[in-house]
Amino acid sequence: MKTAYSCITLGLTFLLLFAMTGAVAAETQEKEFIVFAAASLTGITGDIGPMFEEAHPGVVVITNLDSSATLETQIKEGAYADLFLPASTKNMNNLLEEGMADEESVTEYATNKLAIIVPADNPASITGLADLAKPGVRIVSETAEVPVRKYTEQMLNKTLESGDYGQEFVDAFRANVISEETNVASATAKVALGEADAGITYYSDVTKDLADKIKIIEIPDEFNIVATYVAGILTESTNKELAQEYINLLTSEEGKAVLEEYNFAPAN
Repeated sequence: MKTAYSCITLGLTFLLLFAMTGAVAAETQEKEFIVFAAASLTGITGDIGPMFEEAHPGVVVITNLDSSATLETQIKEGAYADLFLPASTKNMNNLLEEGMADEESVTEYATNKLAIIVPADNPASITGLADLAKPGVRIVSETAEVPVRKYTEQMLNKTLESGDYGQEFVDAFRANVISEETNVASATAKVALGEADAGITYYSDVTKDLADKIKIIEIPDEFNIVATYVAGILTESTNKELAQEYINLLTSEEGKAVLEEYNFAPAN
């Protein structure tokens, strides 16, 4: 009987080891797919990621969200990513010049535009662009390297040529800026929390979770700036096929529906 028990014990041990080996193998089969995306894409990537994972069992999408300039710097300093989704073509072009992105993969997939955002209760009673120059209005902006700040500067330059605005408006606007955030998501959050009376962000930054906390004020088309969003596969990526499939999802009808839900316009 001892021999029988020994055989049973040995058999159970092998079964347990086999099960454990199978579990480890299952874990190692998971493949990480890393996306570096502009902070203004928080909502988009939050929806697209699970869709992509569902279509690719075993793939885990990891998204690093920050300002496009910060992400560009991280990539140049050696951070690994498969796909780059900046908010400015300039950041992508900078990587192309360094040979760090695949030029043939670069794809335009969406456009975005600037908007004035104010807290839902609009304490400064802002109704249009001109109100941003009123004394005492607290404006939150972004640091100089953030794409939305660069687009804001382009917008201000347009107002310089207008008889309705001009240098006086630009000077008063700048005087009202109380803080400069390192990415557009932080600027949006400050407005949502009531820590500022207004901000210039992308139209898309009023995401679902902020819709009841923020009100959008339109910027006239003659002064607004349209930003083009591109996707590009990084040269060092070991998942180039997956990266292309992610781009394909962004440009598909399903992807376009997600873009439109977050106030982006599909590129085509």
